[in-house]
Amino acid sequence: MFVVKRIYRFCLLLSLTLLASPSSAATLPLLVAETRDEYGEMAPIRPENQKLIDYFEKALELQFEIRRYPLPRLVESVKTGEGIAFGLSKNKDRLSSMRFSDAVFTDFVWVVARSDSNIQFNSLQDLQGKSVGIVRGIRYGDEIDSKRGNFFKVEEDQPQTSSRLRKLLSGRMDVLLFNSRTANAKELEAELNQYIKDKKIRSPGQINYTVKVLSKPFLADDIHFVSSLQSNLDVIEKINSAIIRGRKSGELPALFRPTRQSP
Repeated sequence: MFVVKRIYRFCLLLSLTLLASPSSAATLPLLVAETRDEYGEMAPIRPENQKLIDYFEKALELQFEIRRYPLPRLVESVKTGEGIAFGLSKNKDRLSSMRFSDAVFTDFVWVVARSDSNIQFNSLQDLQGKSVGIVRGIRYGDEIDSKRGNFFKVEEDQPQTSSRLRKLLSGRMDVLLFNSRTANAKELEAELNQYIKDKKIRSPGQINYTVKVLSKPFLADDIHFVSSLQSNLDVIEKINSAIIRGRKSGELPALFRPTRQSP
């Protein structure tokens, strides 16, 4: 009988431990846009973004089930209530079908040109008639969307940084728009040119070319978590509370620092 009681107590303790373990936490699909490296393979989530995801997972006391989709599919999947998404900015179409959290951080969108270009950027007017490389599926607000294809020509890009820079260096577009957490044009310029060198992106005929990042940002793009208008609204409220707490404690700003450019 004594042995039976000990076995019973052990099983009870084990079951309580399992119930208290992280594996018992609620799970929620988190949709994140996929990116690809120069070989077409799925690139990992950028380290600074992974840190933010980890922060909110802990703050919300749940486990995210990460699902990586191309951006157009991600947007449609959020609308149908598959889960919540991380990394979207606002536009009129999305606001009509999605609920946005408070801004988590701000991305700077920079105009990048080949080093021999004489293009300047002070306003959208400077891009009139130019071919502009934009990653397929990315939108930069209603005013800019209204000018795509008429005011300036859009060169639809794959998300790989390497292929985008090859197109720019080969002269297949005048400029490309590049999202970065980096707020300093010269820092990003040095980073991209080091990337070109490390990845050996230039062809023999392009060896004298580098890229330059024009000094004024194209825009500052606030980035959010989003849900559909019909689902996971409580999660968005909890995310907003976690944003407020993280800003007050200083924990969130410490996670915003960018890392070096990934593929």
